[in-house]
Amino acid sequence: MRHLNLFLVLFILFLSTYVSGCSSQEPSEAVNETVKQFLEAVNTDNCNVAYNMYEGKDFLAPASIELSFKNKDFSAGSLKNVVISSEEHTDVVAVVTAQCTVAKLDDGDNEIERKILPIYFKLQNSELGWIITRVTFTAPLELSEDDLVTIEVQETPVDSITENSVPLTIFSVMLFGSGIYLDRKEKQKRKKNGKTVDISNATPMAKESLAQFIRMVPSQQVAVGGKGIIDVWVKNFSQQPYENFAVKAKFPNTVDIKDISLFFGTIPAGQAAKQSWTFVAKAQGWLGVEEPTIVFEYLGAKYAGTLDTVWVPVQ
Repeated sequence: MRHLNLFLVLFILFLSTYVSGCSSQEPSEAVNETVKQFLEAVNTDNCNVAYNMYEGKDFLAPASIELSFKNKDFSAGSLKNVVISSEEHTDVVAVVTAQCTVAKLDDGDNEIERKILPIYFKLQNSELGWIITRVTFTAPLELSEDDLVTIEVQETPVDSITENSVPLTIFSVMLFGSGIYLDRKEKQKRKKNGKTVDISNATPMAKESLAQFIRMVPSQQVAVGGKGIIDVWVKNFSQQPYENFAVKAKFPNTVDIKDISLFFGTIPAGQAAKQSWTFVAKAQGWLGVEEPTIVFEYLGAKYAGTLDTVWVPVQ
C-alpha cells in the first residue's frame, strides 16, 4: 500500500509539472546536454565516445571526427568554454548553435591565443534518445525533417524488458521525486559490500538496451579534496524482477574510493532503485569512470553489458 501511495504522489507531481509547462524544457536540456557531451568527448581525445553519439554522413569513422576538428584548430584540451547560443526543436529533430571558446596551443600545450569557433549541430530523437546527425562549421542548419536518418537499434534477447516502457521523461521525474524513499533503501543494502561482481557465463547485452533503463548521474561540481557522487538509477519496466543486480566500474588512481561495486539485490517489477559511488578526487581535470559493467539475472538467465565512460569535471 505504501508503494501505491508513493507512486500516486509521484504521478500527481509529474502531472502538475507537465501542466505548468516545466516539462517543455526537458527536450531542450537533453539536446543541449548531448551537444556538450559530444564536445567534451572530442576535447578529451575520446573520439570513439563522440562517434557513438553520432549517426550520419559527416564522419565515417572516429578518426574523421578528430581530423575535422583539428582542421579548425580544435585539439585535445583546447576547448575552454561552450555557450549554446541558439536551440530549436520539434518532437523529432533539433538544431543547435554552440559558440566554443577554443585556445590555440603550442607544441608544449601552452596557450597562445583564444578564438570563438561556432559549431552547428542537427539532432534526431530516437529510441536511444537524442542522436547527433549533422555537424558543420559553416552555417546554421535548418529545422527540417526532410533528411531524417535511419537509426538502428540492436536487438538483444531481453528487448522485451524495455518494450512498452513508459516515457523516459516520466521515469526521470519519478526517479528524482522518490529520492528520499530510495536513499533509505540504499542504506539498507550497503551491508553487502563484501561481495564481488561476477560476469562469468553471462549473455552479452548491448549498451543501447542497458541505457534505456539505467542512468548514471555524476555530481555537477566536484572540487579537489571534496566528496563527489555518481548516482546509479535503475528502473525495472518489466513484469518480472531483476535479481542479483550489480554494477562495477574502473576508477582512476586520481580518486580515493572505498567500494567500486554496487549491489542492488532484487529490483521488483515496475520499481526503481538507486545506489551511489562516493569518492574523493585528488586532481583537477576530467575524471573518467571507465567500463561501467552491469550484471543481473532475469527469468533464470544471466546478462551482462558495459556502458560508456562516465565523465566527471573536477575543479
